[in-house]
Amino acid sequence: MFRRLFLCCAALALAVPAMAADGVLVAAGAGYRKPVLELLQAFTSATGIKAEASFGNMKQVQAQQNPDISVLIGDRAFLEPMQLAQTFERLGRGQLVLVASKAHALKDLADLSQPQFQRIAVPDRNKAVYGKAAFTCLERSGLAAALQGKLLEVSTVPQVSAYLLTEHVDAGFVNATEAQSLQGKAGTSLTIAQDCYDPIELSMAAIHGRADNAATQALLAFIATPQARAVMQRHGL
Repeated sequence: MFRRLFLCCAALALAVPAMAADGVLVAAGAGYRKPVLELLQAFTSATGIKAEASFGNMKQVQAQQNPDISVLIGDRAFLEPMQLAQTFERLGRGQLVLVASKAHALKDLADLSQPQFQRIAVPDRNKAVYGKAAFTCLERSGLAAALQGKLLEVSTVPQVSAYLLTEHVDAGFVNATEAQSLQGKAGTSLTIAQDCYDPIELSMAAIHGRADNAATQALLAFIATPQARAVMQRHGL
C-alpha cells in the first residue's frame, strides 16, 4: 500500500513541472489585474496554451526565487532596475486619474485644496508607479505643500479604490483601468494631463533564461495582434 502511494506521489511530482512547462506564468502589478486577466484569457482562447497570473507589488516580486515566472508586466521604469528582463515589449501607456468619492465632484486638480477634500488616497510612491506619478504631479502643480496633511499613502492602486468605495477618503489617485471599474460606484473622475508626471510605459518583460520556451514566445507574439491591442485599449492603455 505504501509503495503504491509512494509511486503515485512520485508520478504527480513529475507531472507538475511538465504541466508548468506547457504554460506560462505571468507576474503583474496589482493595478493591472483586469486587463492582464482579460489579455491572458484571450491568449489561451486563441492558442490553447494555459496562462496564469500572479498579482502584487512589483517591487516585491520574487521572480528570481520563483522559476515558474517567465514574464513580468509593469512599468518599464520599475522593471529595468530589476535587471531580470531579456526583452521588453510595449503594451501601452499608463494614465493617472483622480477619482472623487460619491459625495464629491471634481472639475480640476486644484479642487483638492478645497475644504471638502480632507483625505486623499495615494498609492505608495516608492512601490507603485501611480503613487510616484501622483506625487510628481502634485509637486509640479504646486499643490504638494498645501495637501501634505491630507494625503493618505496606501500600498496599491486597488487599495485606493477600496477606500473610495467605502468613502473613507474624499478622493484618490488611480490608473485609467481602475477608474473605469469605479464608474457608477464612486464620484467624478479627472484624467490628469500627461505632462504632469513622467511617462508610464506599460511593458511585458521576458525574464533572462526563461524567454525561449514555446509558451513564452507564443505570448510575446500574441501581444502584437489586433485582438491583444483591443484588450489594452478597452482598459485605457
